[in-house]
Amino acid sequence: MNTVLLESRPYRPFKSSEEYLYAMREDLAEWLNTMYPDLRINVENFMDRLDTGVALCKLTRP
Repeated sequence: MNTVLLESRPYRPFKSSEEYLYAMREDLAEWLNTMYPDLRINVENFMDRLDTGVALCKLTRP
């Protein structure tokens, strides 16, 4: 069996960290809305909705 060693390189398709953070907020908002539709989160209100943790705590109640 042959072992191939690959060079470790970071994968950064974004031009800036701001672009990366926007894409992450977008993906996480979509994922959270799929799991918790009552959360009504989007990229614009992402930090406001999660800032205090209240919205997520409400989701843990039966």
